[in-house]
Amino acid sequence: MISNNKLYTTLLPTWTKCRLAVSGEDAIKSSSKLKEIVPPLSAQDDIEYKAMVSRGVYFNATGRTVEGLIGMAFRKAVAVTAPTALNPILDDMMLSIDNKVTFNDLCERALDQDIVVGRVGYLVEYPEVSTAGMSAAQLQASMIRPYVAEYYAENIIDWRYERIGSGSQLSMVRLIEVVEDWAEDGITRTEVEQERRLLLINGQYVQRIYRDDTQLGDDKIPTLGGKPLSFIPFYCDLESTKPPILDLANVNLHHFATDVDHKNGAHYIGTPTPMFSGFQFDEGAPFRLGAAGGYSTANPDATWGYLEFEGSGLSELREIKKELSDQMAILGARFLEAEKSGVEATETVQLRRVGETSVLAGIVNKRSRMMQDMLVFMAQWAGVSGEITVKINTDFDEVGMSAQDKLAFFQMLQGGAISEQTFFYNMKKGEVYEPDTTFEDEQERIRAQAPAI
Repeated sequence: MISNNKLYTTLLPTWTKCRLAVSGEDAIKSSSKLKEIVPPLSAQDDIEYKAMVSRGVYFNATGRTVEGLIGMAFRKAVAVTAPTALNPILDDMMLSIDNKVTFNDLCERALDQDIVVGRVGYLVEYPEVSTAGMSAAQLQASMIRPYVAEYYAENIIDWRYERIGSGSQLSMVRLIEVVEDWAEDGITRTEVEQERRLLLINGQYVQRIYRDDTQLGDDKIPTLGGKPLSFIPFYCDLESTKPPILDLANVNLHHFATDVDHKNGAHYIGTPTPMFSGFQFDEGAPFRLGAAGGYSTANPDATWGYLEFEGSGLSELREIKKELSDQMAILGARFLEAEKSGVEATETVQLRRVGETSVLAGIVNKRSRMMQDMLVFMAQWAGVSGEITVKINTDFDEVGMSAQDKLAFFQMLQGGAISEQTFFYNMKKGEVYEPDTTFEDEQERIRAQAPAI
């Protein structure tokens, strides 16, 4: 039995926790990990436990934070410079049967995984068909070109690097995937788990498929220009050891457990309980209160009343929940913070924004570099040459240029202090123009518009 990578085994529970925290209340309450998040009370049976947990509310700060960060990064489209011949690949990166995934979509999916678990892998593939004698147009029409297969962190179970020359190179990756086996009737299908192994053997990239530790078929040896690849085209940050959202997820799940305790306690002590002393009741007879009920007794010492909670027994849990909410705000859930009663100084706002976005900027820049490297190789495999750059937006501030700034730049343009190109550059940066508009485009628009009256 081949063992999984030790780091994979260590991180797997953490990934599960982060995914649950993002998924929300329904996923948590139906999870097999629920009792680890909300431990049962002593001697509590399953029915009582289920009722207790149902009273708690999960306030999904983690999921909202991830959505907010993704929204900040992709409020502008990914800036891609690439030859037009690469457009078919950019428009459909995965060659999915049911849904096209554009390059912008793929970047967004990747960044989501980067934030939630810190890892996602993309394997660049090429269809296993003979292309001898086919023109570039025929290849494009037949969809015979590079594409990517996506692997979540949980499916990347093992990997190894080897020292080659003065650096290290990925020499082995094991991937778990689920495929559909269709019966001859074309209707019946079963899902089968298999392992795809990416190997570097004697400097040559080899793929092997295994089911139940038995290899299916022969080795697959992808080629470029008639020669085997000398590296594994798998793009993934295999060195990440902590999901960026982990701290927030931990606090968020602890907040939920505290809310369960709070709501469960309130359920039992918040409802008045009837109390009778000195009354004689028939055994097994129904007990009725209200206008339809009523009981009498000849015992002059008999008493009745309601047991009601008094005091501050649950205030401690309420304070703990507030502290945890404040911690979640500090850890990244900026939109959960209460509105400031006063006006913050500009410098304070800027410093706070830098602190909140610096981690995101680092994640975004790393993802940009990885997607660029992958796209460069895909172009090479497709026989497309030309400059390729990828830049995911790191301008997270949604506030555009102020009216005063616009006036100042216009006055400098009128006074000859800056050129029209500099003016256009700053207006575009201030989001006055559309992101894809060039200086030439704007000049053409000005010439084409009707004369001012």
